[in-house]
Order: sequence, then structure tokens, then C-alpha cells
Amino acid sequence: MTTDRTPSPASRRPAGRSQSSSTSRPRRPLGRRVAAALLVVGALLAVVGCGSGSSRDGASVGSVPPVLVDGTLPRFGEGTVLRVIAHDSFAVSTAVLDQFTAETGVKVEILTQGDAGTMVNAAILTRDAPQGDLLFGIDENLLTAAFDAGLFQPYRASRLDGVDPSYRVDDQHRVTPIDHGDVCVNFDRAWYSAGSAPVPQQFEDLADPATRSQLVVEDPTSSSPGLAFLLATIARFGGGDDTSSGAAWLDYWRSLKANDVRVVDGWEQAYYGSFSGSSGEGDRPLVVSYSSSPPAEVTDTSLAVDATPTGVLPDTCYRQIEFAGVLAGAAEPDAARAFIEFMLGEAFQQDLPDQMYVYPVVRGTTVSEVFAKYTTSVPEPLTLPFAEVAANRERWIAQWASVFR
Repeated sequence: MTTDRTPSPASRRPAGRSQSSSTSRPRRPLGRRVAAALLVVGALLAVVGCGSGSSRDGASVGSVPPVLVDGTLPRFGEGTVLRVIAHDSFAVSTAVLDQFTAETGVKVEILTQGDAGTMVNAAILTRDAPQGDLLFGIDENLLTAAFDAGLFQPYRASRLDGVDPSYRVDDQHRVTPIDHGDVCVNFDRAWYSAGSAPVPQQFEDLADPATRSQLVVEDPTSSSPGLAFLLATIARFGGGDDTSSGAAWLDYWRSLKANDVRVVDGWEQAYYGSFSGSSGEGDRPLVVSYSSSPPAEVTDTSLAVDATPTGVLPDTCYRQIEFAGVLAGAAEPDAARAFIEFMLGEAFQQDLPDQMYVYPVVRGTTVSEVFAKYTTSVPEPLTLPFAEVAANRERWIAQWASVFR
């Protein structure tokens, strides 16, 4: 929701990620340069005029008619190409993209640009000459910067009515919810079965000397799940309004640091490079990933749910929503609107769980048996109010950095 997520070696997150074409993503560790990029974007927004929250082309929701008519998408002229900017974890079946092309005549070109934080920063910096028509994969924790920069033009999708209202956070419809997931600590069952240490259950257990040198987390300045985990600790321990170095949640991070937590740039590096329970060769049995990560490690569907290679600690989970939006200045805005409608359609929503290991947002969407069986249900994930995150995110990241820099 920054962003990386979970996967099969070549697939992506369990909500983690990687692909350079429309169906595959290259895995690349994401650098700490994102922190510097955030400073650049902050300075840029000061010039643009923070807090405007409006799109630069002056479009309003009412002035843009729906492109979906009687459930049918429009046909476009020959040679129309839609450029979709996405994070590296974007994955969709070729057959699904081909269906969109068959229905509309539009060819889809996927431009991956790092994790979500890197992607959004780049889009803001190039907003006057956008590199694409539609941006996919921004999460709610990054929306404020995008809105302040006037990054999107509004569009109220006809199919939005089928989306669970809890995922609709923008009443101006600058972005549309597409999927959601829960960022949680995952554990390696075999590692704990082979030793005498118990599987930790709660946040406090992660800082206990019994779990020393076992946890790897992602840097919140460069990773979406890393930021989500930071927010989870604020939601759990409180002190989000405390600007001092003595904030309760910061004390928790100091205890993690004292317990030799490992901090890496992004999800791919954490899950495949440091986590012992993935198909990688890591040495740490605990990793910040997703509640939907375990299905990616299942090769035998006869396994009992409690016998999967990896498991989830539900008490550590934080809800994350991903959105798509039509970029202001898009060369093909109508094609972008049509793709948003398509992403809320049955084919795309059903494809999400097994391609990107995330949950669909449209009510009643059928998911595969494997995904339904092995994904951990999180009925009460930790959350923070959108407005609170928007107002404090940069300060919280700076406070965290004061402990780990």
C-alpha cells in the first residue's frame, strides 16, 4: 500500500512483487534513495501549493460521463495504446489483458517503476509531462502527496457501486479502490518445529530476547509493507501525537533494535533474501509480509491449513488498500477510465488473488480454492484514520529514522 509484497519466485507479493512486462516483474532491491526523493517531492509540493487537493485540468466528477454504457465498454480507434504505470509487483494474466483489448481495441502497455513509494514520487516529479495515462498501486498512506500535487483527474466509475464501502476513501473519486491486503508478520513453520522456541504471537513477543535475531522488516522510507508495519506499531502502542523521542511506539522500535531486528530496503529483499521460510535462502524465521503470502508457498494442495510452509501472526496485521487513478494530462484519459471499469469487472477481480496475492474489493467476487483455503482471515486488522496518517506520516518516518539512522 511505498509497496512491495509476497509471492512465488516469479510471481509477486502475496500482495510482494516483480515483473517487467504485463505479466512478469523484475525483482530489484529498492534503495534508500526514496527518503531523499520524499524530500524532493516535499519541496516540490511547497512550490505547487500543498493542500489544493484538486486536479490540474480542472475536471470535476460531474463533468466526466461514465464510459461504461449498459455494462458495455466503448470501442476505441485502431492503434490506441493505454500506458499503465504500476509498481514492480503488478501482475495480471495475459488472457485477462487480452480480454480488455478484445472488448475495447486498446492495447495495454505496463510501465513498472519500482515499489509504490518510488512510483508515486516519480509520477509527481513528472506530473507536467506524465509518462502514462493511468497509475495503479498507490495505497492510502501515499494519497495525500498525490492529491496535493494534483496528480489525478476525477472519475466516478459506474462499477464503484459494487465495491465494499469501507474501501472508498476518496469522495472526490480521484482514485478508485482495486484491491486490498493485510500486512502481517509471517513465520517459518519448519524453523520453529525444528527448535525449542515457541512461535511468537504478538508484537511484544517480537521484542522478547527469546526471538532475538529472528525478525526482518522493510524500511518504511522505501517500502509499502514497511510503512504499514510502522503504522501498525503506532496503532498498537499509541503515541502517534507525541512529537518527542519518548513516544510509546518509538520505545517499541528501540526494543526491536536492541533485539537485533534486521531492516532491509524492500519486500523482495526481505522475503527472498532474509526470510528462511520462502523459496529463498534466508536465515530469519520472521518477516513482514502479507496475510495472503502463505498460499504462494503451497505446492501440495492436500496440505492441512496448519501445515503450510509459512504462517501468519494475525495480531500483527494492518489493513492496506490499493487504488488506481487517471493521471492529469493523460494522453488517453477515456481509455484509462475504461480500464478502471475493467479492473472492477469480474475477470480482473477474480484474477487478483492468484496473480498478486491480494483480495478483490468488489463484493461477491469468487476466489480460487487454494487462495481461500490457505489465506489467513484477519477479521479485525489494525488501522489508523486516513486523515491522521496523512497529517503525520512524514513526521513518523522522521522519528523512526532517528532511531535507525
